[in-house]
Amino acid sequence: MTPERFFDRIAGRYDRAFAPAAAATRADLATLLAGRAGVALDLGCGTGRAFPHLVERGFHVVGMDVSLEMLRASSRRASAASVTRVRADLYHRWPFPDQAFDVILALHSVLAHPPARSGWTHVGAELRRVAREGALIAIDLPEPSWAEQNLRRVEGRYLFEDRDAAIEADVPDPREVVEALGLECSIVPGPLGVRALTARSSTT
Repeated sequence: MTPERFFDRIAGRYDRAFAPAAAATRADLATLLAGRAGVALDLGCGTGRAFPHLVERGFHVVGMDVSLEMLRASSRRASAASVTRVRADLYHRWPFPDQAFDVILALHSVLAHPPARSGWTHVGAELRRVAREGALIAIDLPEPSWAEQNLRRVEGRYLFEDRDAAIEADVPDPREVVEALGLECSIVPGPLGVRALTARSSTT
């Protein structure tokens, strides 16, 4: 099942099945966004759980997701006046100009479903292209130990599952993903294992 079909199918029950608690999201973003302002891009924004926290901190918010149903579900958390929603695929060129964002978030398991591992290299190139100098880029990376505890493993593959929907998750050592992204990052503990953070970006 493709990411688009999977997330379209589970959009109405995503928050119950997979999302972290609202209080945990609030606390996480309060720490992560301290001292930041400007234009924020929420990659794989899903049902918009980060939207209220970004808006209340004064960000102009852009949410991007491949799933139309997830974008529709996000409308209950923030109005069209406060958040620009964009339907686009992480693994194709993003519909944004160069150096457009001060904060870029790819939280939870957003990067766990590439069509191939070369997709991470494309994401890294797009991150460098659309991030402004000094931008904060935060990327959650699941660790294999987290996947072993929280996902089902079938024939060497991890699966996100809920009722009649399932999608494969690629969960290598996070250092492999960081290397493929080509970003200079610091690695800190994160909700699914680790989080890669960079406070500088260039288009070179």
